[in-house]
Amino acid sequence: SNADIAGFRVGGKTGSAEKSSAGGYRRKALISSFIGVFPMDNPRYAVFVVLDEPNGTAETFNYATGGWTAAPAVGQVIARIAPILGIAPRFETETSDSAARLLRIGG
Repeated sequence: SNADIAGFRVGGKTGSAEKSSAGGYRRKALISSFIGVFPMDNPRYAVFVVLDEPNGTAETFNYATGGWTAAPAVGQVIARIAPILGIAPRFETETSDSAARLLRIGG
């Protein structure tokens, strides 16, 4: 997932919702979220990030959904708090086939 960090496997669920306005929804106004649990081999902690109207960037291919914006933020939080919690990295960094394809397609 976009929340994975070196040495850890993070599992989670994304969320993206269009904000409402008078008479409907604002397509470009999103609330994006991701809840990640770690370490996946023995889940003990959860980190939840909610972003109000995040902006897509070239790095996210202009997507502003939870998987592209909130999930990496969860990964950054986990990278900072795991050592404080006494959780050591357990896995070597891996690049999945799908991630490698995205890197080739995206440049």
